[in-house]
Amino acid sequence: MKDWTDNQSQKLRYKRSDLDLTRKELCTILKIGSHTLKKLESGSCQIKQSIYVKILEWLTGV
Repeated sequence: MKDWTDNQSQKLRYKRSDLDLTRKELCTILKIGSHTLKKLESGSCQIKQSIYVKILEWLTGV
């Protein structure tokens, strides 16, 4: 499990907003559940390594 920070949550929310994506659209892009995305956008939490990598790759544009 990886630690997800409040700062990362903020960056995720801002990028989703900048791209004008709904939560459902982002879930489809990242292939994660809506509950997981809600948890990630809410603040600090612990997530699986695989999801952590997916989110960071999307945030950095890799």
